[in-house]
Amino acid sequence: MTSPTPTADERGWLIVGRVSKPHGVHGDLLVEIITDFPERLTDGIRFGVGPAEGPESFHEAHRVRYHQGRWLLSVTGLRTRDAVEDWRGGYLFLPEQSLDELPEGYYYEHHLVGLECVDEQGASLGTITGLDDSGGQIRLVVRRGRREFMVPWVPDLVRMVDLDRATVTVRPIPGLLDDDAVEV
Repeated sequence: MTSPTPTADERGWLIVGRVSKPHGVHGDLLVEIITDFPERLTDGIRFGVGPAEGPESFHEAHRVRYHQGRWLLSVTGLRTRDAVEDWRGGYLFLPEQSLDELPEGYYYEHHLVGLECVDEQGASLGTITGLDDSGGQIRLVVRRGRREFMVPWVPDLVRMVDLDRATVTVRPIPGLLDDDAVEV
């Protein structure tokens, strides 16, 4: 079953996977998993497909299985390879979960971008401009004037996220900020 637009009560849509290619002759898809919560894609769930900017069409998952570290997805009402061939390279979207549905300490990137990064005394260290997950560790990217620095997302450094006050409190250990690096 497909529909051209999301229903009015649905939240924003977030990328959870990237379509690799059709699999077999019955319209199944191999999808690279790019979410911390792959268990959210289940049989019967409504999902979107489209470019990185957002979903362009909405469908229902008929069956979801795991195949060699990826999802093997069959879509309700689409049973030919040609029906899904154009999705190759596109993204799979699921509705955003509310913050109270996420495990403690999890935030979406768009909730953190734009927040002020402060030290434990409340002094501004800069503005969060994004997250970097290269190298296997998530880091906050913080702009301070014309410079950027990265704060590893670990409890010893990221002390508190306060969305109401639009701040992220960090413990800036020596060497964390570019201008306080210790020369040896």
